[in-house]
Amino acid sequence: MHAIHLRDLHMPKGPNLWLTATSAVFIFSVSLALFLIFSFFGGSEFGDSMGGNAGFWFLIGGLVVSSILAIIERQKS
Repeated sequence: MHAIHLRDLHMPKGPNLWLTATSAVFIFSVSLALFLIFSFFGGSEFGDSMGGNAGFWFLIGGLVVSSILAIIERQKS
């Protein structure tokens, strides 16, 4: 059996941080949207069961940090 050599195919040696950061932006956006929808329809007690203000600020912070990382990684490539 002969070895297959793909000389024209370029694969990055390190992790794909732009894809990771973009995925985190998507996940944090969906989580934040669901948190707000469930808190609105479920009432304040249900919102508190999901973390309350701490959970809300964690999702906001994660969205901001992952957005900044996605922008930085996109500019590098």
